[in-house]
Amino acid sequence: MGKSLKMLAGAIALGALQAPAVAQDKSLTNAPAPKIFTDVLQCRALTDAAQRLACFDRTVGTLAQAQQRKDVFVADKEAIREARRGLFGFSLPKVRIFGDDDMAEEVKSIESKIKAVSAGQKGYVFTLEDGARWAQTDSAYMDKPKAGSKIRIRRAALGSYMGSIDGRVGFRIERLSN
Repeated sequence: MGKSLKMLAGAIALGALQAPAVAQDKSLTNAPAPKIFTDVLQCRALTDAAQRLACFDRTVGTLAQAQQRKDVFVADKEAIREARRGLFGFSLPKVRIFGDDDMAEEVKSIESKIKAVSAGQKGYVFTLEDGARWAQTDSAYMDKPKAGSKIRIRRAALGSYMGSIDGRVGFRIERLSN
C-alpha cells in the first residue's frame, strides 16, 4: 500500500481539479490542496501504527470513491502532456489546471498523420489520427493531400499556425472543434 499510496498522492497533487475554471493564475497556483487530499496526508502524523493504517484506509477509500464519482481527477505527467497536445491549437484562458510552472512545457508543434481530407471554405480540412480537425485558412495552392501523409503543425506569429505536409511549403491553418 505504501508505494501505490505515494504514487496516488503524487498524481492527486498534479491532477486534482478542484478549483473553478474561472480562477485567475495566482489564485490557482497558490490554492491549498483539496481537503480530500490533505486528509490523506494528515494520516502520516499519527504515531500509532494501527491508528495510522485505519486513517489511511478510511481516507484513501474516500479518495477512491471521489475518483469513481469523477469529483477528483488523477493524472500523471505523461497524461498531462498528452492532454496539452490534444488541446494544441485551441485558444484557452490562462488557467493553470495542469500544475505549476515546472510542468508548463508549452507545445510548440505537433506531428501526426492525416486520416482524412475534405474541401473547406478556403482550402482543405484535415482530420488527424487523434480526431483533431484543422482547416487551411489561406488560398495557397497544393495538390490534394492523401490520407496517411505526415503533417506538422507549428505555432506561428500572432497566435496563428502553419501546417506543412510531408515537409513541403507551409500554409496557414487553424484548429476546428472536434
